[in-house]
Amino acid sequence: MEDFKPKIVGFLCNWCTYAAADLAGASRQEINPSLNVVRVMCTSRIDQNLLLNTYFSGADGILVAG
Repeated sequence: MEDFKPKIVGFLCNWCTYAAADLAGASRQEINPSLNVVRVMCTSRIDQNLLLNTYFSGADGILVAG
């Protein structure tokens, strides 16, 4: 189990969290490659079916940040 690499999907708010992640990338900070970022206009607009579909499609974890 040492080679386990989780697949994490992050839904990041365009105005808050995505801007912080973009700044981290511009500052050359390392971001874990197992995180797949999906930019959304507002995290309150995410439909719960989208989160369930993400999980059932094979994601090990879901991050909703905004």
